[in-house]
Amino acid sequence: MTIWPLLLSVSICDPAPAMEGKRFFDQGKFAEAEAQFRRAVNQSCGAVQRLADRINLAATLRERNALAEAKEVLKNVADLNELPVDSRIAYWNCFALIEEQLGYSAQAESAYRKALALINGDTPRRLTLQVWTNFARQRMRQGRIDEAERAMQQAREQPGWQHDRPLAFDLNLAELRRMQGRTREAEQTLRTLLRENRQMPTQMRGAVANNLASLAAARGSNREAESLWRDALRELREAYGPSHPIVAKSLNNLAAHYVSRKRFAEAEPLYREAIAMQEDPILLNNLATLLHRRGRLSEAEALYRRAVSVFELRPRPDREALQLHGNLAALLAETARVEDALTEFQAVLQLLPLAVPADEPAVARYLETYEIILRKRSDSVEAERVAAIAMRYRVRSALRAEN
Repeated sequence: MTIWPLLLSVSICDPAPAMEGKRFFDQGKFAEAEAQFRRAVNQSCGAVQRLADRINLAATLRERNALAEAKEVLKNVADLNELPVDSRIAYWNCFALIEEQLGYSAQAESAYRKALALINGDTPRRLTLQVWTNFARQRMRQGRIDEAERAMQQAREQPGWQHDRPLAFDLNLAELRRMQGRTREAEQTLRTLLRENRQMPTQMRGAVANNLASLAAARGSNREAESLWRDALRELREAYGPSHPIVAKSLNNLAAHYVSRKRFAEAEPLYREAIAMQEDPILLNNLATLLHRRGRLSEAEALYRRAVSVFELRPRPDREALQLHGNLAALLAETARVEDALTEFQAVLQLLPLAVPADEPAVARYLETYEIILRKRSDSVEAERVAAIAMRYRVRSALRAEN
């Protein structure tokens, strides 16, 4: 779910464009908001207001998936360190959101930490809550649940947080509880959010429906889950248009549900529609995995390799590439291309420092397969080393499952 940066005060010049832009933004009408914020940016205002207008425009461009332009809008800020602290916090928060959506996790974390380091007792509560909430969500996406819990706790320690928290705070809290296995609390939080916010923006309704669907699927209510995922897809299409990355993620969720029900023929076109919107390596991996399961190995391999090439363009290694290399290695091993498989298994080993608890079962499987290949090649020393690593991941996974 999208978490918006704080939209700073309207202009001391003509306030109408910024006010109209904020109204459209809150309604999810991002094209109209962009037009108004461009008017605001083109005015001759003081340095503080110029930054506020740029943050508003960048946030809107991000919602419209114009990420390169959004980043450029923020890059062209002069004398940032001379501006008030609150302005700099909002700047780094917005910059982090853009980097995160671009897939640059390390850069996003760095920007969030710059924002958090600037927060003090005089920082507006809502801005403080937004930064901690966004950072918590980024930690969740990285599978770093304990860090996410600490970030949400920091938000809850702010005086008056219950009254100033953004809607997305409760959405993120519910997702954190789901990831912690506290599903009843998660569902209660989401249903309370719907009940107490009847005029909720369309994009937020879509996000809530999506998360309720995940909870319904987890308790085996598959018809309810499918209905909710379809509701989410409809709401998000209405909010963002037919080809936005958030819509692609919603298609992915519905497709994954179909895969879990072995409705492969229904899942495949949804994955392909999502990929047509966004060349995302995770989407490519998911479709490849489906085709792999159905025995369409050459198509699956081509998709795995496309996804690898996307990751290779990123400036730093990415944790999500770990599963991709593991899946490709398994396919290559199945088709007796042992040397190529070994290369991919070695890539898995190199990415292990990035692994999080959610990766442990898959990592154990990859390494166990790698061990078998090594033993067949009579490389017993390396096989023993890999077996020991695999066992550690297997034991950790089992202990977490018990807890």
